[in-house]
Amino acid sequence: MTGHRTPKLFRGAVAFAILRVMTGNTLARLNRAVVEFTTGRRDPEADQTQSRPPEGYHLFSQFLSPEQTAGWLSLIESRGNLFKPVAAKAGMSLAYNVLDGFNIDQHFPELRELAAGPLLRVTEEMFGVQLELMADPKRAFRIQCYRARHEGFKWHLDGGLYSALLTLVNTNEGATEVLSPEWSRVLFPVPYLLFPFARLLELAKPKPLIAFPGDLLVIKGGEVLHRGVTTREDGERLVFVATYNPIGTKPTPLWDWFARRLNY
Repeated sequence: MTGHRTPKLFRGAVAFAILRVMTGNTLARLNRAVVEFTTGRRDPEADQTQSRPPEGYHLFSQFLSPEQTAGWLSLIESRGNLFKPVAAKAGMSLAYNVLDGFNIDQHFPELRELAAGPLLRVTEEMFGVQLELMADPKRAFRIQCYRARHEGFKWHLDGGLYSALLTLVNTNEGATEVLSPEWSRVLFPVPYLLFPFARLLELAKPKPLIAFPGDLLVIKGGEVLHRGVTTREDGERLVFVATYNPIGTKPTPLWDWFARRLNY
């Protein structure tokens, strides 16, 4: 009789509910230990009962004026030939285009000043932590471009604990989808150890954050699982990204090796 059988969907929901109850216990502690061991960074908010902001991110609308946004875009487009295509890798990452930190340092020192100045300050103020740019100059800041529906980022945690994403163009309805910090602490192994089954994360009801030109998203990307998605085949999404760690963080060689090979 069907009345005595538990539907698969119900069983899945029960399993997810049980996992959520465990976020403050074993899995949360395991997550913290794994992150500290592999990345070399310690979360300064780990001992706080309430992180700020509690959802792990904040979206500032019109952080830049239309005139400022157009100015930065014109500067970047003047050297558009510097963008490098990045291929999808081993089912763990998607294709996209990037202009890395080395090229920015050489050709756009103004962007480095933006990352080390206004974007750093607003990230520090939002999370209440003193920060510095990630130690790896190639990944500390970069420009990411998505020009087709298959381009984006799969579910991941950032190499740095905090990031600022400044949108300059979004004509393809691109978005950053995020999980809650609670779900992220439980499900953090899925994108790496169980990446063929990463679609399971959609059961945790990710929230899409759509940023328009001039908007700034600051996110605790080393703790909050997130991905970049493109919903239209035409158009473009161009984002300047700066990544930060608490002052004094010393990354491990293992983490830098893994991150460089998985990214670009």
